[in-house]
Amino acid sequence: MVQKKQEEAVPPKVSGLSLECKRLSSTREIFESLSSLSFLELLQEEDAVVAINVESRDIRRNPYLFSICYFRPLKIEIIYTYTAGMSPKKRRLDILRYLLNLLTLTSSRHEIDMRQAYQLLEDAISEMNEYVTSDYDKLYSVYDNMKNEITTMQKKLAELRGANALLSKENYDLKLVRDELQLKVSAAQAMSDDVLAAKIQEWVSEHDSEINITEFSKTFNVPETRVEQMLNRLVSEGYLSARQ
Repeated sequence: MVQKKQEEAVPPKVSGLSLECKRLSSTREIFESLSSLSFLELLQEEDAVVAINVESRDIRRNPYLFSICYFRPLKIEIIYTYTAGMSPKKRRLDILRYLLNLLTLTSSRHEIDMRQAYQLLEDAISEMNEYVTSDYDKLYSVYDNMKNEITTMQKKLAELRGANALLSKENYDLKLVRDELQLKVSAAQAMSDDVLAAKIQEWVSEHDSEINITEFSKTFNVPETRVEQMLNRLVSEGYLSARQ
């Protein structure tokens, strides 16, 4: 019991890193880009979006191992904690990987200083190599995993660089991109012929071999003309029979 109280009294250490950038979108758009990550707690300040990731809590349920990322107009800054039993170098590499994952979601919202990004990555890799080679036999499996993670991070960084190159082109119009994405989402949400056929057969089965085209059309938001065409197709192909 005494030992637990002593462990609770040891606060985590705090560190951080930052990346210069130029914000190209509103805080609301950045907020929406990050909202797909359910484990994040997102806050919207006057000039920044704050992404909080609580990885663990202490016995009193207070955040213990966590990170706070600030998406500001000219800088992306992340502050994080690590415990006394952690390797600060490995923790920094993990945080950098996490930051790159966030940036893949917001790449179209920022123009990032790629030289600084590469420098952060190179420093982390150099530090991690020192950490691994200090005891190669014992940490070989860690080294192998980290090499794969570094390769993945480099690919993501290359993707970010490509996104920035695209953003830097003259007359790049964000509104056209958003409109195009909305059209793609609408198209993706449209019901396919196979799904429509299955829904019609299910409806007929549940409604005593009858179908009210108007009611079906309203229920599934499908034009009546398309429902009629699919009904004719199902009858002609023998999946349904016309009532005499």
